[in-house]
Amino acid sequence: MNPDPPDVTLVQSAKQGDSDALVQLITLYQNRLYRALLPVTGSSEEALDVTQETFIQVFRKLDSLKSDCHFFTWIYRIGFNIARTRQRRQRPDSIDTSQMMIPAQDQSAELRLESSEFQLALKAAIAKLPDDQQQVIILRELEELDYQMIADALEINIGTVRSRLHRARTQLRELLKDWL
Repeated sequence: MNPDPPDVTLVQSAKQGDSDALVQLITLYQNRLYRALLPVTGSSEEALDVTQETFIQVFRKLDSLKSDCHFFTWIYRIGFNIARTRQRRQRPDSIDTSQMMIPAQDQSAELRLESSEFQLALKAAIAKLPDDQQQVIILRELEELDYQMIADALEINIGTVRSRLHRARTQLRELLKDWL
């Protein structure tokens, strides 16, 4: 897979020690990475910390980036691994459901899915998925990457992406059956 041309130039310049190019890459991708890590980490503070730690690792490991890789998929993989490592070190948090309200049956399906309660339930359901399924659902549904880009990012084949995505969607439907 060929990376985006602007990324290639910026990455090459950054690899050669151009700090301005590295700053440009960080500026281009920090918000997108933060948004992708938010469902993985479960909190904005943790997503911000992981995003910052990711770019520190990017600075240290920039020479290991292969020339045919997309920069975003590479940094996402680093960020996801950092988030998982940090989560293993911490105690699992319980989800406070005392403030969740079950939507009234007369609400339209669209209003229920847009409610903040549903968003909390969706985040909780995604957090219950195995890591491999979380990764594909986040990259496909939130980051809107195509199957090939997901396969490249996770270093798996497209068939594996499809099967993981299918299993993730099936589990999410089961976990969210009261909402759907």
